[in-house]
Amino acid sequence: MWQGFALRQYRKVYHFDNWMRRNFTFTGHLVVAFMIAAAVFGVNTKQSTTYQLFVFLLVLLIFSWLNSRFNRLKVTLTRQLPRYGMVGEPLRYSVTLTNLTTRTYDRLALCEQLAETLPNHAQLKSFYQLNKQPWFKQGVSFRRWLRYLAYQRGGVIAETVLPDLQQAPLQIKISFTPTRRGSIIFADSYLAKPDLLGLFRRLIVLKAHQSCLVLPKQYPTKPLTLPGKRKYQAGGVSLANSVGNSSEFMSLRDYQRSDPLNSIHWKSFAKHGKLIVKEYQDEYFVRRALLLDTFVGDAAAEQFEAAVSVAASIAIDERQNEALLDLMFVGLQTYCFTAGRGVDQLLHLQEILAAVQSTSEGSFARLQQAVLARAGLCSSLVCVLMHWDEARQDFIKQLLAHDLPVAVFLLHDGSLTGQQCANKPEHFYLLDYHHLAEQLAAL
Repeated sequence: MWQGFALRQYRKVYHFDNWMRRNFTFTGHLVVAFMIAAAVFGVNTKQSTTYQLFVFLLVLLIFSWLNSRFNRLKVTLTRQLPRYGMVGEPLRYSVTLTNLTTRTYDRLALCEQLAETLPNHAQLKSFYQLNKQPWFKQGVSFRRWLRYLAYQRGGVIAETVLPDLQQAPLQIKISFTPTRRGSIIFADSYLAKPDLLGLFRRLIVLKAHQSCLVLPKQYPTKPLTLPGKRKYQAGGVSLANSVGNSSEFMSLRDYQRSDPLNSIHWKSFAKHGKLIVKEYQDEYFVRRALLLDTFVGDAAAEQFEAAVSVAASIAIDERQNEALLDLMFVGLQTYCFTAGRGVDQLLHLQEILAAVQSTSEGSFARLQQAVLARAGLCSSLVCVLMHWDEARQDFIKQLLAHDLPVAVFLLHDGSLTGQQCANKPEHFYLLDYHHLAEQLAAL
């Protein structure tokens, strides 16, 4: 009950603060501050004349507000966004403003806005994992509320001061740094035009809703040198052609019932008068599976984001290898996406990783079943794990029992050491997510 009341007050304060920051200039904020002070000290009009300053400043603000209403500026906005951004890297794009009037306007500022949705208590509880904290820490402070909004927004775009806006289209460059992966939505923009006194600004809404996909942060890594044999891939000639290989011609033999007609060697038929078919050897490919553990449990949300970045870094490194890559993880169901060698682009895997979410307990068991069912097709496996419990250790043992080369990237919060991790495979990498870039570079 009291949490709902607190959230309603947070919304009111947040909306009022946004209105003040957008509509008043720095000078206007000073005038408002002096006006409030004058009102406080000028309550008793018989003992002080400070109330006269209050009236004077109030008249100035009213005049500024009325003056800002008489503004006939009409502008359209066109935004050219890149196809992708990346967490932690500047996202640069251009904006074109077109003045639809014949006048020239100065002292303009462009306010680009990213969409945000005010959260309810259930969303905040899930985001901060409040049910796992002591009762006295389960409250949501205004600071926590603002932190959630900042995360959901995905970045902050600074206000841009514009040169004089003439009849010719004005193109400007803007950049900001995305703070989360996934789709970032650009909401309505505002063109701020101050009044003659420079106290109050009129905001002209420019509707231009767009979105941009932000990929997980990627780190340079050394190529994994996992031993692995080529495996026969079900799908025959059609799969071989799709990945750039073709079946190898071996010999000629007599036709047998159910042989495909396109394998008949017509030159031999014309020479001998009987049906002879061409025999091929099945094609074998190197196929690597990349497993992402999506069960967070007691781990921090930042640790899961680090695990997604590790998976993205490994996937992008596979472009140098002539192998199929299966990305496997559990969401609402068990997913397996294949890329490489002409089947699909590896960039598509980055798009999928940009949208992957954490899951509840029991997801790893489903992932384990899916992987073991496909173990016969895989040449090697790379596992990005969040925990090193008994279930995951047994899973790695089962993979090694299939004579499969396995590499494990285990994310932790700095509390683990190599000596504390039992039953490690040969290729085992312990990564503290606080120092992820340095540790990946040192592998």
